[in-house]
Amino acid sequence: MKKAILLSAIALLSFGSANAQRGNGQQRMTVEDRVNNLKKELCLTDSQATKITVLYTDFQKKRQNGGETSREQMRSEREELNKQIESILNDEQKVTYRNMQTQRKGGQGHRGKVR
Repeated sequence: MKKAILLSAIALLSFGSANAQRGNGQQRMTVEDRVNNLKKELCLTDSQATKITVLYTDFQKKRQNGGETSREQMRSEREELNKQIESILNDEQKVTYRNMQTQRKGGQGHRGKVR
């Protein structure tokens, strides 16, 4: 009986942690996490943060309701999102945002590869 309870508890914990992670071991960022990160990195005003929150929320809803989309379509949608975000930023913030994008893209080349 004790073994059955222990095995059940282990199975539940294993399933929960596996389900909370993506394939590469990173948790998905929420809209709030993304905006807070941008707010910190770009020194966003409250007004800018609110507008960007709306953009990310709309983008996420489209992604969830969009069904199957091609890789090219996803790239196009993300580029459009980036343009909309940049339209909210001042010139200095745009430079920093573009640098953040470049750094993020540079890290994607290692996905699925053993380092």
